[in-house]
Parts: sequence; C-alpha cells; structure tokens
Amino acid sequence: MSSDESSTTRFTSIQNVYRKAEQHIKQVELCQAELPFGAINELRYAGHHLLKGLAAQESGSPEKAEQEFQDAEDHCNRAMYEASEAGIGYLCRLYRIFEEDYKDLSLTETIPEYVKSRALIQETVKKLSEGRLNRVTSSEQTSRYMEMFSDLYETINVLEASRPELNKAKIRQVAANRRFFIGTAVAVVAAIAALIRVIIC
Repeated sequence: MSSDESSTTRFTSIQNVYRKAEQHIKQVELCQAELPFGAINELRYAGHHLLKGLAAQESGSPEKAEQEFQDAEDHCNRAMYEASEAGIGYLCRLYRIFEEDYKDLSLTETIPEYVKSRALIQETVKKLSEGRLNRVTSSEQTSRYMEMFSDLYETINVLEASRPELNKAKIRQVAANRRFFIGTAVAVVAAIAALIRVIIC
C-alpha cells in the first residue's frame, strides 16, 4: 500500500469516527433538549486537526499528517465521552425527579422491571465515579460511557412511558386515603356521640 493510499485510508477512518461522534452528540441533544457544548467544542477541535492533517498531507509531511489525524481522533473520542457524560448526568436527574414524583407508590406493580432499572441507575452512578478515578484508554472509556448512556436512555424511556399509569395509581391511592380518613373521622365522631349519649343518660 502506497503512502497516499494509507493516508486516504487513515483519513476515512477518522472521518467515520467523526461521523459517529456527531451522531452521538445529536442523540444526546435530542434526549436532553440542549446542546452538550463541551462535546461540540471537542468536535470542532477534531475538524481543525483534520484540516491541518490534510494540509500536512498535501505538503508532503506524512508524519505531521498522522499526528494531526491522531489528534483529530482523540478529540472525536473526547466529544463522544463528553456527550455521554452530559447525557448520563441528565438521565440521572430525570430518574431522581421520577423517583420523587412516585415515592409513595409501589412502582413494581406498574413497572415489573423497576428493581432492575434502579440497580442500573446505581451501577451507572458508581461506574461514572470510578471512571473519573480509574481512567483507561480514551477509546475504551468512550465506548463504556456510550454504552452506559444507551442503556440508561432505554431504561429512562420505559420509566417515563409508565407515568400515565402511575398517575392513575396515584389518583386511586389519594382517593383510597381520603375514603379511609373520612371513614375514620365518621367512626370517631360516632363513637364520641355514643359516649356522650351514654354519659348524658
């Protein structure tokens, strides 16, 4: 393989990683309805290094071109990592809101896999903390975070889709509590009235 063919192949491989990063950022953006700016900046830097790599390739500096291509790939990986981390943080916040909204309900009646969902959230938070302390290669870390984001995204979608049924259960619970309190109040008033009658007579 000639040097030109190898450079073209390398450029194509970086271009594929760039596209993958771009698609992942769009997925996270759709999930949280806002742009993960750190990831976008990393993608911008990747584009800058790709251009510098092409310029070095055109000027006959294959070593310089390879260094620029490597920098571009690193920035693409960092973009996917940043997007995943932002998305995971957002999904964890959604989970906390969900848990707070339905803290008085038994969620496993409506969502049989709720215990697994909760375990996944806890494991994700743990891995996120560990990942900051025990860095592996950037591509491994990126793959892990993208997988965690994907799993968490599916789980949160199931939980969010359960909201209408959970809201109905919440209304039923409020009605049942109200009936219980009214029944208890009526029983207490009746007992007091009976006691008063006994005392008066």
